[in-house]
Amino acid sequence: MLKMGLIGLGRMGKYHLNLYDSMRDIQLKALCDVDEKTLLNASHGNDVFATTDYTELLDKVDMVTVAAPTSYHFKIVKDCLKAGKHVLVEKPITTNLQEAEELFNIAAKKNLVLHIGHVERFNGAVQELKKIVRNPFLIESRRVGPYDERVKNDSIILDLMIHDIDIILNIVGKDVINVEAKGSKVYSNLPDFASVNLIFENNAVANIIVSRITQKKDRTLSISQEDTFVFLDYTNQDINIYRKGSSQHIFGERELRYKNEYITERLFVYKDNPLMLEIRHFVDCVKGNVLRMIPVEHELRSLKLALKVDDIISKKEGRCEVHA
Repeated sequence: MLKMGLIGLGRMGKYHLNLYDSMRDIQLKALCDVDEKTLLNASHGNDVFATTDYTELLDKVDMVTVAAPTSYHFKIVKDCLKAGKHVLVEKPITTNLQEAEELFNIAAKKNLVLHIGHVERFNGAVQELKKIVRNPFLIESRRVGPYDERVKNDSIILDLMIHDIDIILNIVGKDVINVEAKGSKVYSNLPDFASVNLIFENNAVANIIVSRITQKKDRTLSISQEDTFVFLDYTNQDINIYRKGSSQHIFGERELRYKNEYITERLFVYKDNPLMLEIRHFVDCVKGNVLRMIPVEHELRSLKLALKVDDIISKKEGRCEVHA
């Protein structure tokens, strides 16, 4: 049985903690958080070592989940890897591409598993996309919701949009040649919403909107390809496919009506807890049962583009040619 350590007991850390008991091949052995009260409330029995110093748990575990604030990821993950521990770190792995590359290089040299926690990859609907999407030419993504004071110091690109960038890059499978990005502050000192337009080398276009100031939470992805329109709802893990669409204007005596017809197919999606599946995949990779789902090159590609978008918005450049 593999021994697990958890560093960071914020919102995501607690989600991880709540799932370990249901996994029979791992045993939670150690917890770490800088807040002693949080640590005390989260401790799981006498068999779990609890500490405010993460270096004290490294000799007690085989692998760790790092759910600490992003600014601490690089140092914590580096220390864990140097101690010979496999690591699952919440996204983004770092806010610096060179630091991310260094961490993956250490993991490779030590033959350790290093995964970034992109939980949307394990959404049941996203898993189905690879079976139905072929050569998309237009992708539209919305990830919006109400304001939360807790994330006011987080980049909306690295906190929210990086999910959509990661998924869209994987769907299109081509290089990005042009990026246009706009964003603005509303409640915090960082942009609270952003709109990004990506153009790929095959002329496919992706429009991405993220917001933390929208009163209705919405997590959707739509894909237009030849003869097919695919609409995905992340929250419900649903996919609807629209085919053979047609439209016409009908002129009446006193009105003009619009008629739209299509064939709708609702795809069956196996729905499970995406975070559970993510942890399961990490553990299976550590055990050598499977190969990593996303190659390291793609991990870095997604981060590189997200950082470029963040930089464009922060500098108010608006537009930049890139090769992601």
